[in-house]
Amino acid sequence: MLFMRIITAGVLAAIILPTLLVGGIKAIAILVAAFVLVGTWELGSRLPGLKSNFSKAILMLVATSLLAMFYISNMVAVAAVVVLVPLAVLAVHLFLYNYIENTIESASQVIFACSYVAIPVGHAILLSRMENGNFWIIYVLVVVCLGDAGAYFGGKYLGRHRFSGNVSPSKTIEGLVGGFAGNLVGMMLMKLIAPSFPPLWTLFQLSVLLAIVAPVGDLCASALKRRLGIKDFGSIMPGHGGVLDRADSLIPTIPVVFYFVAISGHGIVS
Repeated sequence: MLFMRIITAGVLAAIILPTLLVGGIKAIAILVAAFVLVGTWELGSRLPGLKSNFSKAILMLVATSLLAMFYISNMVAVAAVVVLVPLAVLAVHLFLYNYIENTIESASQVIFACSYVAIPVGHAILLSRMENGNFWIIYVLVVVCLGDAGAYFGGKYLGRHRFSGNVSPSKTIEGLVGGFAGNLVGMMLMKLIAPSFPPLWTLFQLSVLLAIVAPVGDLCASALKRRLGIKDFGSIMPGHGGVLDRADSLIPTIPVVFYFVAISGHGIVS
């Protein structure tokens, strides 16, 4: 299992890194869109209110529209779009009232799926439009992924004290400590690769935030899967499950990095 996870991670790195380094904003947007749409489809296929193909089509249309707005709009417009998403989804269901059996369940789960996947991960498109935005995306990938690795090995070989037995019995306090150590290793590695990054103290503050938010994202995904009665969201990634299974820690961390960089003044938003 571990060997398969490593192989899959290597294949993903071979696709993602060249796109981030030399692909430009359009290529990054396409990569993000592919990731979001697969993840949205995985989640939508598991939600009871979106069983019909018609409801799934509405979900994918809304997710695609959100990504398009993230790509073409400035930050003020994006905020307006996010705020108006629930009303837009309800309006679509109103116009198509005769074709949807359960308006409330379908509309609420479309909004949920977009809020869980499309909106947070779509912030990677906004991040790519910042100064050195591609390196900031690499930063969050490296720091979070090494944190995941640290948590895995810390929990596997040192884990004794569980902290969330009901939601995810395998998570331990020792795993959290190992995850934080992995976050710091990723931070130092990125500072060596890109010396133009902000000072270490600033990166340390960001890494602490990621060390808090990433495990929360992992636990949220575990809680969701437990409530849905499933082991994985999908099976597209051998050794990992689906896209959402691999990216549960990344989902909340991408917007955290974007807003931290924007608010701290270390990135110019276009």
